[in-house]
Amino acid sequence: MFWFKKQTVKGSDFFKGTTDIHCHLLPAVDDGMATLEESLELLSLEEQAGIKRVYLTPHNMGLSGAVVDAESYGKALSGNHKQPIATEYLEGNSSVAEIQRHQREYDAAETKSSFAGEPKGGFSSAHLRERFELFKSFYTGSIELCLASEYMMNKEFLTKVEKKDILTYSDGVHVLVETSYFSPPVEMDEILYTLVLNGYKPIIAHPERYRYMSEKDYKALNDKGYELQLNFLALSGYYGKEVYERAMYLLEKGYYNFTGSDFHRLSTYYHQIKKLKLKGKKADLLLELFANNSRL
Repeated sequence: MFWFKKQTVKGSDFFKGTTDIHCHLLPAVDDGMATLEESLELLSLEEQAGIKRVYLTPHNMGLSGAVVDAESYGKALSGNHKQPIATEYLEGNSSVAEIQRHQREYDAAETKSSFAGEPKGGFSSAHLRERFELFKSFYTGSIELCLASEYMMNKEFLTKVEKKDILTYSDGVHVLVETSYFSPPVEMDEILYTLVLNGYKPIIAHPERYRYMSEKDYKALNDKGYELQLNFLALSGYYGKEVYERAMYLLEKGYYNFTGSDFHRLSTYYHQIKKLKLKGKKADLLLELFANNSRL
Protein backbone atom coordinates (compact mmCIF):
# COMPACT_ATOMS: atom_id res chain seq x y z
CA MET A 1 0.00 0.00 0.00
CA PHE A 2 1.28 3.46 -0.89
CA TRP A 3 0.57 6.58 1.12
CA PHE A 4 0.36 9.81 -0.85
CA LYS A 5 1.15 13.13 0.72
CA LYS A 6 -1.66 15.65 0.55
CA GLN A 7 -0.93 18.74 -1.53
CA THR A 8 0.21 21.71 0.54
CA VAL A 9 0.06 25.18 -0.99
CA LYS A 10 1.76 28.13 0.69
CA GLY A 11 1.57 31.89 0.39
CA SER A 12 2.05 33.36 -3.05
CA ASP A 13 2.06 29.89 -4.65
CA PHE A 14 -1.71 30.34 -4.84
CA PHE A 15 -1.27 33.35 -7.15
CA LYS A 16 0.37 31.92 -10.26
CA GLY A 17 -1.59 32.86 -13.38
CA THR A 18 -4.49 34.30 -11.37
CA THR A 19 -6.59 37.44 -11.05
CA ASP A 20 -6.97 39.51 -7.89
CA ILE A 21 -10.54 40.84 -8.00
CA HIS A 22 -10.51 42.98 -4.85
CA CYS A 23 -7.86 45.42 -3.67
CA HIS A 24 -7.37 49.06 -2.77
CA LEU A 25 -4.27 49.91 -4.77
CA LEU A 26 -5.52 53.03 -6.55
CA PRO A 27 -3.61 55.66 -4.55
CA ALA A 28 -5.22 58.34 -2.39
CA VAL A 29 -8.86 57.72 -3.27
CA ASP A 30 -10.02 55.86 -0.14
CA ASP A 31 -8.55 54.23 2.99
CA GLY A 32 -6.24 52.07 0.89
CA MET A 33 -2.83 52.86 -0.57
CA ALA A 34 -1.78 56.43 0.15
CA THR A 35 1.06 56.78 -2.33
CA LEU A 36 1.92 55.92 -5.90
CA GLU A 37 5.15 54.36 -4.65
CA GLU A 38 3.39 51.84 -2.43
CA SER A 39 0.93 50.83 -5.11
CA LEU A 40 3.62 50.30 -7.73
CA GLU A 41 5.73 48.34 -5.28
CA LEU A 42 2.90 46.00 -4.39
CA LEU A 43 2.07 45.45 -8.05
CA SER A 44 5.72 44.57 -8.60
CA LEU A 45 5.53 41.97 -5.83
CA GLU A 46 2.29 40.54 -7.25
CA GLU A 47 3.87 40.34 -10.69
CA GLN A 48 6.79 38.37 -9.26
CA ALA A 49 4.27 36.03 -7.61
CA GLY A 50 2.67 35.33 -10.99
CA ILE A 51 -0.53 37.37 -10.82
CA LYS A 52 -1.67 38.25 -14.34
CA ARG A 53 -4.56 40.62 -13.75
CA VAL A 54 -5.63 42.94 -10.93
CA TYR A 55 -8.91 44.76 -10.38
CA LEU A 56 -8.52 48.00 -8.47
CA THR A 57 -11.73 48.26 -6.45
CA PRO A 58 -11.77 51.51 -4.47
CA HIS A 59 -14.44 52.01 -1.85
CA ASN A 60 -17.53 53.87 -2.96
CA MET A 61 -19.48 54.67 0.18
CA GLY A 62 -21.45 57.57 -1.25
CA LEU A 63 -21.00 61.15 -0.11
CA SER A 64 -22.68 60.59 3.26
CA GLY A 65 -20.70 57.44 4.01
CA ALA A 66 -17.41 59.07 3.07
CA VAL A 67 -18.11 62.08 5.29
CA VAL A 68 -18.91 59.83 8.24
CA ASP A 69 -15.58 58.06 7.85
CA ALA A 70 -13.59 61.20 7.04
CA GLU A 71 -11.42 60.94 10.16
CA SER A 72 -10.38 57.33 9.56
CA TYR A 73 -9.68 58.07 5.90
CA GLY A 74 -7.53 61.02 6.91
CA LYS A 75 -5.45 58.85 9.23
CA ALA A 76 -5.06 56.17 6.57
CA LEU A 77 -3.86 58.73 4.06
CA SER A 78 -1.45 60.48 6.42
CA GLY A 79 1.48 58.35 5.25
CA ASN A 80 2.22 56.89 8.70
CA HIS A 81 1.98 53.35 7.31
CA LYS A 82 4.40 54.03 4.47
CA GLN A 83 6.94 51.25 3.86
CA PRO A 84 10.50 51.50 2.51
CA ILE A 85 10.88 51.15 -1.25
CA ALA A 86 11.65 47.51 -2.10
CA THR A 87 14.93 46.72 -3.84
CA GLU A 88 12.99 44.45 -6.18
CA TYR A 89 10.98 47.41 -7.41
CA LEU A 90 13.94 49.73 -7.97
CA GLU A 91 16.15 47.33 -9.89
CA GLY A 92 15.69 47.98 -13.59
CA ASN A 93 12.69 50.24 -13.04
CA SER A 94 12.95 53.68 -11.47
CA SER A 95 15.22 55.69 -9.23
CA VAL A 96 13.99 57.07 -5.92
CA ALA A 97 14.12 60.59 -7.37
CA GLU A 98 11.98 59.55 -10.34
CA ILE A 99 9.39 57.89 -8.10
CA GLN A 100 9.19 61.03 -5.99
CA ARG A 101 8.76 63.15 -9.12
CA HIS A 102 5.96 60.88 -10.31
CA GLN A 103 4.29 61.20 -6.92
CA ARG A 104 4.32 64.98 -7.18
CA GLU A 105 2.82 64.75 -10.67
CA TYR A 106 0.13 62.37 -9.46
CA ASP A 107 -0.77 64.62 -6.53
CA ALA A 108 -0.75 67.77 -8.66
CA ALA A 109 -3.14 66.23 -11.18
CA GLU A 110 -5.73 65.78 -8.44
CA THR A 111 -5.65 69.45 -7.46
CA LYS A 112 -6.28 70.41 -11.09
CA SER A 113 -9.07 67.90 -11.58
CA SER A 114 -12.60 69.14 -12.17
CA PHE A 115 -13.61 66.58 -9.52
CA ALA A 116 -11.29 67.95 -6.82
CA GLY A 117 -13.09 68.26 -3.52
CA GLU A 118 -14.98 64.97 -3.64
CA PRO A 119 -14.38 63.16 -0.33
CA LYS A 120 -12.10 60.15 -0.08
CA GLY A 121 -14.18 57.01 -0.31
CA GLY A 122 -16.91 58.93 -2.09
CA PHE A 123 -15.38 59.62 -5.48
CA SER A 124 -17.81 59.56 -8.41
CA SER A 125 -17.41 56.95 -11.12
CA ALA A 126 -16.05 59.56 -13.53
CA HIS A 127 -13.51 60.70 -10.92
CA LEU A 128 -12.32 57.15 -10.29
CA ARG A 129 -11.93 56.55 -14.03
CA GLU A 130 -9.83 59.70 -14.29
CA ARG A 131 -7.55 58.63 -11.41
CA PHE A 132 -7.30 55.12 -12.82
CA GLU A 133 -6.16 56.34 -16.25
CA LEU A 134 -3.60 58.60 -14.60
CA PHE A 135 -2.34 55.75 -12.42
CA LYS A 136 -1.96 53.47 -15.44
CA SER A 137 0.24 56.08 -17.11
CA PHE A 138 2.82 55.53 -14.36
CA TYR A 139 2.65 51.73 -14.38
CA THR A 140 5.13 49.90 -16.62
CA GLY A 141 4.69 46.31 -15.43
CA SER A 142 3.04 43.37 -17.17
CA ILE A 143 -0.07 42.93 -14.99
CA GLU A 144 -3.32 43.82 -16.72
CA LEU A 145 -4.98 46.53 -14.65
CA CYS A 146 -8.78 46.83 -14.52
CA LEU A 147 -11.11 49.16 -12.65
CA ALA A 148 -14.21 48.25 -10.67
CA SER A 149 -15.44 49.49 -7.29
CA GLU A 150 -16.55 48.17 -3.91
CA TYR A 151 -19.94 49.70 -3.12
CA MET A 152 -21.41 50.20 0.31
CA MET A 153 -25.04 49.10 0.13
CA ASN A 154 -26.99 52.21 1.09
CA LYS A 155 -29.64 54.49 -0.42
CA GLU A 156 -27.08 56.41 -2.47
CA PHE A 157 -25.92 53.19 -4.05
CA LEU A 158 -29.50 52.25 -4.82
CA THR A 159 -29.79 55.49 -6.80
CA LYS A 160 -26.59 54.67 -8.71
CA VAL A 161 -27.98 51.25 -9.59
CA GLU A 162 -31.19 52.73 -10.95
CA LYS A 163 -29.16 55.21 -13.04
CA LYS A 164 -26.78 52.41 -14.10
CA ASP A 165 -23.87 54.52 -12.90
CA ILE A 166 -21.89 51.51 -11.71
CA LEU A 167 -18.27 50.41 -12.13
CA THR A 168 -18.69 46.69 -12.78
CA TYR A 169 -16.17 43.99 -13.57
CA SER A 170 -15.18 43.59 -17.22
CA ASP A 171 -18.19 41.41 -17.97
CA GLY A 172 -20.38 44.45 -17.41
CA VAL A 173 -22.60 42.48 -15.05
CA HIS A 174 -20.89 41.59 -11.79
CA VAL A 175 -20.58 44.28 -9.13
CA LEU A 176 -18.81 44.13 -5.76
CA VAL A 177 -20.85 45.19 -2.73
CA GLU A 178 -20.35 45.34 1.03
CA THR A 179 -22.14 46.26 4.24
CA SER A 180 -21.09 47.47 7.66
CA TYR A 181 -19.30 44.78 9.65
CA PHE A 182 -21.72 45.20 12.52
CA SER A 183 -25.21 45.54 11.04
CA PRO A 184 -26.92 45.18 7.66
CA PRO A 185 -28.50 48.16 5.92
CA VAL A 186 -32.27 48.31 6.33
CA GLU A 187 -32.63 48.20 2.56
CA MET A 188 -30.17 45.35 1.93
CA ASP A 189 -32.73 42.95 0.45
CA GLU A 190 -34.15 45.73 -1.70
CA ILE A 191 -30.71 46.70 -2.99
CA LEU A 192 -29.71 43.15 -3.90
CA TYR A 193 -33.06 42.56 -5.60
CA THR A 194 -32.84 45.87 -7.47
CA LEU A 195 -29.37 44.95 -8.70
CA VAL A 196 -30.72 41.74 -10.20
CA LEU A 197 -33.74 43.51 -11.71
CA ASN A 198 -31.36 45.94 -13.43
CA GLY A 199 -29.32 43.13 -14.94
CA TYR A 200 -26.47 43.07 -12.44
CA LYS A 201 -25.04 40.16 -10.46
CA PRO A 202 -23.93 41.17 -6.96
CA ILE A 203 -20.78 39.75 -5.40
CA ILE A 204 -20.89 40.21 -1.64
CA ALA A 205 -17.40 41.04 -0.37
CA HIS A 206 -15.85 39.29 2.63
CA PRO A 207 -19.02 37.86 4.25
CA GLU A 208 -16.84 36.11 6.82
CA ARG A 209 -16.20 39.53 8.39
CA TYR A 210 -19.85 40.45 8.97
CA ARG A 211 -20.40 39.83 12.65
CA TYR A 212 -24.18 40.06 12.38
CA MET A 213 -24.46 37.19 9.91
CA SER A 214 -25.46 33.74 11.10
CA GLU A 215 -25.40 30.36 9.39
CA LYS A 216 -29.02 31.00 8.42
CA ASP A 217 -28.05 34.30 6.74
CA TYR A 218 -25.28 32.69 4.70
CA LYS A 219 -27.58 29.92 3.56
CA ALA A 220 -30.26 32.42 2.58
CA LEU A 221 -27.80 34.39 0.43
CA ASN A 222 -26.61 31.19 -1.20
CA ASP A 223 -30.16 29.97 -1.83
CA LYS A 224 -31.00 33.26 -3.55
CA GLY A 225 -28.05 32.81 -5.90
CA TYR A 226 -25.95 35.71 -4.64
CA GLU A 227 -22.22 35.20 -5.04
CA LEU A 228 -19.73 35.56 -2.21
CA GLN A 229 -16.09 36.68 -2.23
CA LEU A 230 -13.59 35.42 0.32
CA ASN A 231 -10.76 37.59 1.62
CA PHE A 232 -8.17 34.83 1.35
CA LEU A 233 -6.06 36.23 4.20
CA ALA A 234 -8.93 35.32 6.51
CA LEU A 235 -7.59 31.78 6.11
CA SER A 236 -4.21 32.86 7.51
CA GLY A 237 -5.77 34.20 10.71
CA TYR A 238 -5.19 37.82 9.67
CA TYR A 239 -8.59 38.96 10.93
CA GLY A 240 -8.64 36.81 14.06
CA LYS A 241 -9.92 33.42 15.16
CA GLU A 242 -13.66 34.10 14.75
CA VAL A 243 -13.30 35.30 11.17
CA TYR A 244 -10.95 32.40 10.41
CA GLU A 245 -13.52 29.89 11.62
CA ARG A 246 -16.33 31.55 9.64
CA ALA A 247 -14.18 31.58 6.51
CA MET A 248 -13.28 27.91 6.86
CA TYR A 249 -16.93 27.01 7.39
CA LEU A 250 -18.08 28.92 4.31
CA LEU A 251 -15.23 27.50 2.22
CA GLU A 252 -16.01 23.91 3.16
CA LYS A 253 -19.76 24.46 2.63
CA GLY A 254 -19.04 25.66 -0.90
CA TYR A 255 -20.68 29.05 -0.37
CA TYR A 256 -17.82 31.08 -1.85
CA ASN A 257 -17.56 31.83 -5.57
CA PHE A 258 -14.50 34.09 -5.74
CA THR A 259 -11.55 35.25 -3.67
CA GLY A 260 -9.54 38.45 -3.39
CA SER A 261 -6.78 40.05 -1.38
CA ASP A 262 -8.56 43.22 -0.19
CA PHE A 263 -5.08 44.70 0.15
CA HIS A 264 -5.06 48.15 1.76
CA ARG A 265 -1.42 48.21 2.87
CA LEU A 266 1.92 47.19 1.44
CA SER A 267 2.91 45.90 4.88
CA THR A 268 0.08 43.34 4.73
CA TYR A 269 1.75 41.60 1.81
CA TYR A 270 5.16 41.55 3.48
CA HIS A 271 3.90 40.30 6.83
CA GLN A 272 0.88 38.12 6.09
CA ILE A 273 1.23 36.26 2.79
CA LYS A 274 3.75 33.83 4.25
CA LYS A 275 1.19 32.84 6.91
CA LEU A 276 -1.27 31.54 4.31
CA LYS A 277 -0.87 27.76 4.19
CA LEU A 278 -3.47 25.14 3.29
CA LYS A 279 -3.32 21.50 2.35
CA GLY A 280 -5.49 18.84 0.85
CA LYS A 281 -9.13 19.66 0.11
CA LYS A 282 -8.92 23.13 1.63
CA ALA A 283 -6.04 24.08 -0.67
CA ASP A 284 -7.95 22.71 -3.66
CA LEU A 285 -11.06 24.69 -2.73
CA LEU A 286 -9.12 27.96 -2.53
CA LEU A 287 -7.37 27.23 -5.83
CA GLU A 288 -10.81 26.72 -7.40
CA LEU A 289 -11.86 30.18 -6.23
CA PHE A 290 -8.77 31.70 -7.78
CA ALA A 291 -9.61 29.89 -11.01
CA ASN A 292 -13.16 31.30 -10.86
CA ASN A 293 -11.73 34.84 -10.74
CA SER A 294 -10.75 34.51 -14.40
CA ARG A 295 -14.47 34.60 -15.31
CA LEU A 296 -14.72 38.26 -14.35
